[in-house]
Amino acid sequence: MRLAKALKVGAVAKAAGVGVQTLHYYERLGLLPKPNRSAANYRLYGPEAIRRVRFIKKAQALGLTLEETKQSSAKDIWRKSMCASRNCAPIAVRLRKRSARGPRRTFPSGTARANFAI
Repeated sequence: MRLAKALKVGAVAKAAGVGVQTLHYYERLGLLPKPNRSAANYRLYGPEAIRRVRFIKKAQALGLTLEETKQSSAKDIWRKSMCASRNCAPIAVRLRKRSARGPRRTFPSGTARANFAI
């Protein structure tokens, strides 16, 4: 990662709408890759980290667990245009299975489960 595009953890957290500890937690779970470190040992993330965190939060809002999201990330959807319709098959399957069991969360009226754009 080029240093010009490197973002400190606070900047990523703010841009993604989560707390710093959330990023650390996602890193421990393997949802985010270990970031590079600066000479002063600050975590340095690329802009991709913001997209990943937003993706994770949307997956949670749709009812997926962090483990299900992690399993989907293992299929390497991150590098494939962040879930263009043809690349979200693993998530679509999980959402269909979850729908068959009944919703885990309630959604505001007008909110479509298919609305998964990043």
